[in-house]
This record gives sequence, C-alpha cells and structure tokens, in this order.
Amino acid sequence: MQKFKKNFLMTLTSLATVGLVSYGLPAMAEPWKPSTPALPVSNIADLQVMSSVVISPDGKHVAAVTLGSNRQNVVTVWSTDDMTKAPVTIGASSMSIYSVQFLKNDRIMITGLTPVTMGANSEWYAKYTITDLEGKKFIEPFGSQGEISNKAGLVSRLGNDKENVLFQVFNEKSYTVDLVKYNIYKGTQERLARGGDYEEYGRVDSKGELRTKSELKPEGGSWINHIYWKNPSGDWIEQLPLKDDIHERHTISIIKLNYDASKAWVISNQEANYAEIKLYDFATQKYEKTLFKNTEFDASGVVFWQPSEDANEDDPVLGDIVAGYCYDEAAEVCVYSDPTLKGLQAKLEKLFPNTNVSIVARKGGKATLVKVSAPQYPTTWFLLKDGKNLIKIGSVLKDFDMKNLGTAQWVDIPARDGNKIPSVVYLPPGYDKTKDGTIPLVVMPHGGPWARDYWDWDFSNWAQMFATRGFAVIQPNYRGSEGLGLQHWKNGDKQWGLGMQDDVDDSAKWLVAQGVADPNRMMVYGYSYGGFSASAAAARSGGASKGLWQCAISGAPVIDIDKLRTNEWGEGRIQRKVQGWTVDGWNPQKHLDEVEIPWLIYHGEYDRQADTMYSHDATAKMKALNKPNFKYVEIPRMSHPLVKQYPVQREYYLNLMLDWMANDCGNISKYFDAPDSSSAVKKKPPSGQ
Repeated sequence: MQKFKKNFLMTLTSLATVGLVSYGLPAMAEPWKPSTPALPVSNIADLQVMSSVVISPDGKHVAAVTLGSNRQNVVTVWSTDDMTKAPVTIGASSMSIYSVQFLKNDRIMITGLTPVTMGANSEWYAKYTITDLEGKKFIEPFGSQGEISNKAGLVSRLGNDKENVLFQVFNEKSYTVDLVKYNIYKGTQERLARGGDYEEYGRVDSKGELRTKSELKPEGGSWINHIYWKNPSGDWIEQLPLKDDIHERHTISIIKLNYDASKAWVISNQEANYAEIKLYDFATQKYEKTLFKNTEFDASGVVFWQPSEDANEDDPVLGDIVAGYCYDEAAEVCVYSDPTLKGLQAKLEKLFPNTNVSIVARKGGKATLVKVSAPQYPTTWFLLKDGKNLIKIGSVLKDFDMKNLGTAQWVDIPARDGNKIPSVVYLPPGYDKTKDGTIPLVVMPHGGPWARDYWDWDFSNWAQMFATRGFAVIQPNYRGSEGLGLQHWKNGDKQWGLGMQDDVDDSAKWLVAQGVADPNRMMVYGYSYGGFSASAAAARSGGASKGLWQCAISGAPVIDIDKLRTNEWGEGRIQRKVQGWTVDGWNPQKHLDEVEIPWLIYHGEYDRQADTMYSHDATAKMKALNKPNFKYVEIPRMSHPLVKQYPVQREYYLNLMLDWMANDCGNISKYFDAPDSSSAVKKKPPSGQ
C-alpha cells in the first residue's frame, strides 16, 4: 500500500473546519441523496466472483476460484504463456469450492465445504480434492471420499521432491495431529510423526525434515508454550527465549528457517508494543539482531525470493534471499530492498494510485501476479508479463462501475479517555460536505472481537452497500482489536459492552462533530461480535447510549456474555486462559428491559459458532417484556461464516436489513426507501440449494 494515510487525515481535518455541526442539532429539511446507482443486493451477495488467486511456482499457470453458472464456484486455470486462450474450468457438484492452491507446478488442491445434516450439530465440513491442471485426474486425500473428520494444512511443497508434499492433518474424531508425507500423484501417504497432547508441528528444513515444534504445558495455573528445535544430532532442544505464557498473548512466530536450519526469522512482540522481525540463533538461543520494526504498526512478514529466471521458488536453500519486509498499516505495506521487486512495485503504484498493490513475482520477475485493491477499488488481479504487459485476470465485483462506489479514509478517532480508535470512514459517491450537509450514518463494528478492519476492499461488500445508498459508514477498530499494537488489543479485556462499546459510540459522535453525520439518523449494524455490539447498542439505548441510535441490527450475535463465557470457554482449559477470562463487562441480556430503539436480529439455523441459543434467549425475553419494534428471523440451514452460506441466503438477509432500515429504523426510515428489498423479504427465508 502506498503511504497516503496522512493525506487522508488532512482531507478529513479540512472538512472539519467548514460548517461544523454540534451534536444534537436537527437534520436538514431536504437531505442529500446520491444520484449514482446503488450497488445491487445480488452483487453484494456474490462474495466470490473471483478469489483465492494463485500463481504456480514456475510462473506458467494462474488458478483462481471463480463464480460459475447457477452461482456455483468453480476453479479456473489459465496458461500465462497465452492468456487469450480459453482457460480450463474445474467444477465440483458435491461441495462449495472456496480456495485453491498449487501443490506442484502441475497439481492443485481444491478445498471446499459440504453441508452435513446431523440434527443440532448440522454444519459445513471441509473437503479436499487434488487434481491436475485440466481436471482429468482426481484424488481425495485423508480418508475415503474426503473424510469430513479431517482438516489439512500444507506444511511444505518439498521443492526438492518431485512427487511428495507435507501436510499437517488434524482428525476431529480422535483429536490427533499427524505430519504426513503425501504422494499427490499416487494418492499414497506416509505418517512421519504423530503429535502428542497440545503439540503442534513447526518448520521443516530443505530436506523436508521436521526441525521445530511447539507444545503447550500447564504450569503455575496457566499454560506455557514451549518451542523446540532439533539439532543436527537429532536431539530436541527447548528454546527458552521463545517460551511464553499464552495468557500474555504475545506474538512469537517462526516465519522461516535459514538454509541449514541453524537460524530463523521470527516475528515477536515480547519486548515491544508492536511486533518486530528478528533473526534468531537456535544454537546460542539468542536473537542475533532486529531486522525490521515500525514504531506505529506491527511487522507482518518477510519477502523471500530468488531473482534467477529458472529458480525453483519452493527450494528453501534458494529462498533465503531476503527481498523486503512487510508491516500492517491501514493495509499491509511491503518495503522492498531487491531492485527488481522495488522497480515493479513502484511502476504499479504509479499506475494504480491510492490503492493497495501487492505482487508475487516468478521467473525472475518475468511473470508477476498483481493484486490491486482499495475500499473504493474492488480487489482485482492482473498478470504482469516481462515487466511491461499488464493483463487483467478478473475482479471480485462484476457488472458495476467502480466510479459509483463510495470513497474511504483511514482516521484516528479520539476516544473519551484519550485512547485512539483507528477507523475506516466511508463517504457516499459524489458527496461534498460543504454543499450537501449531513447524511445518515451506519457504524459497523467488526467481528472477533480479536480481529481488525483494514483500509481495503471490504470482503463482505456491506460497507459499499450502505455507502452507495447515501450513508456514511464507520468501521471502528475499537479497543480489543488485534493487529494494532499489543496494548490496544489488551485494552479491550473485560470491556465488552463498556469501553469497547464506548468506542463505538465515540466514533459516531466524532463524525457528527465533523459535520458529516446527521445526529438524528444514526444506527449500528454488526455481525458475530459486531452483532453483540449492535445488541449492546440496543440495550444501552435506555441508558449510556440514550438518544444516540435510531435502530440496531444484529447478525448472528452472541448476547449473553455470562452464558458465552460458560459455554465457549468453561470447559476449554486453554481457551479459557487465552481469551475466556477477557470476556466480561456489561451484559446486554440482563438489560433488555432498557431497549428503547427498534432492533432486528437475524441468525442462521446451523450456526454453532455463535449459537442460535443467544438469539432464542433474547427473543423470548423481548417477547415477555412485550417490547415493540423487535424482530427475529432465523434462516434455515445457514451457518456462521459467510463462505458457508449460499448466495440466496446472503441475499435474503441483506434485503431484510435494508427493508428494516426503510420501514422500522426511526428517523432513518423517513428519508430512506428500499422497495425491492421490501418485496423480497415477503418470501420465506431460503434454506439454500
């Protein structure tokens, strides 16, 4: 990403100097509305028009998940030698495809999800298929017919082995972890190791031999993570400087081993608020030096590559050449030292200003996969050939002119206690505060809550759904958000419904003070933890947040944090020490009698991640209290993650939200209409395909 954060801050600051509106003033008599078309709900519901785009190690092929006929995902494979040639399409009738990766230059692994009906435990389960680049030969690994009890992760492509790769396979039935060498041509496997309780495999050397592993052990009332290194004699030696109490939530991640596995590149924040990249020596058990750090953001990775045109990108020996470092700013920024990558990045950033540009170079830079994205630029992939010929592969959004999308800015909002709330602020297309006055606002807290929002294309498409309909949108990285420094993360401990919710309120009040948000037309929408936040906004509408919101919409929420703590972490000894103890604060379930605003909840029947019982309990109590303007909708066979939902299900609840905003959201409904959505939700919620 290009460094333009300060420019955006200056833009919004200049907006604040003209026509300031004090909090609480009435809205304009004739509110402004965009003249451009709104992003259609059907487009928003099609999340994966294109995703999971990858380039082969030799740079000769590109593969991606694309949207096929009947809104079913397929895998598409192109030859980079001739991108005008019709690509190969590989479908799957038994699963919903969501990712693809190269195992070798001529073999890919397709990962999909398949729904399994098992009563209260009905869910979508992972399924894997290995195939050639034409989709003619298929192997289903890890059990007959792609046994659903297994979850697999690629450990190494074993660049020096022509037939085998390494997988770490977790069996959900036996709760065991195996390190497996798998022949992707014959479908045979060899178990190299079986992990013990709470043991996990780490990195392998250039020969494919396991050289690091970790193990959690209960000690002194907590759980300590121990990291081990296998020395040249084959002995496992504990690395004491890498030992850490999981209660402290430090980042200690071995990125890569060097050519002889004597050293490693490590990301760590054990001694700093922001994660740093260091070189660690296993024999001396010391950090040799700090290679990269940023004083405002977490370091996120190291770029390794081999500039030779005929290099094998999977060869760990050749891969020791460091080409740059990355860190998480408003979006991920990579700073290159390699002249080829530095030149490619500079050329592309000039071609795509004010966007996030990332590259994966192959063949010495002669075949480069390029990803371009921004909040107002739908993620789009290109192939750059020979450093000069740019060929568009595809985009996540189809049939909509990006000129009609809203713009977005990264800002640091001051919280009431002096902390800052790093946030993304969207403004509708064509909106000019000095001429158009105040507009309605949607505050959209992210899920997790241990996650964060980036200045990037919003995967859910929700931010642009609201922005193109005339709303300002704030995505606040409230205290407790991850990836913005250890202290900001820990500031959210035991602040559910309290400090975390104050940040949501303060972000709205700040945009009112900038003269952008109409204080009489503001609402909260969130999903998962964001659904909890919207529920807290509803429950606080008679108290701490009285008069602030016109309505709240909770998607797949947890509401009763006492029950959450008991059900999710009460018996989970490790997670109780990692996260369970942080889940505390102000419980909306105990304050539903204080709800004074319209409140909509929607939830998927198959949701076991944020179980439907939370919505059922809240609904029962709201009905007992005889609260008006409350609605609960349960969508049959719908699960929690968006990738485990059918497009028709997403389309239904998006229309449900817009219909609620048009008809049941206080002052917002006076000026907002969604006739197509009102018609769509008269039908029964769909169960999918």
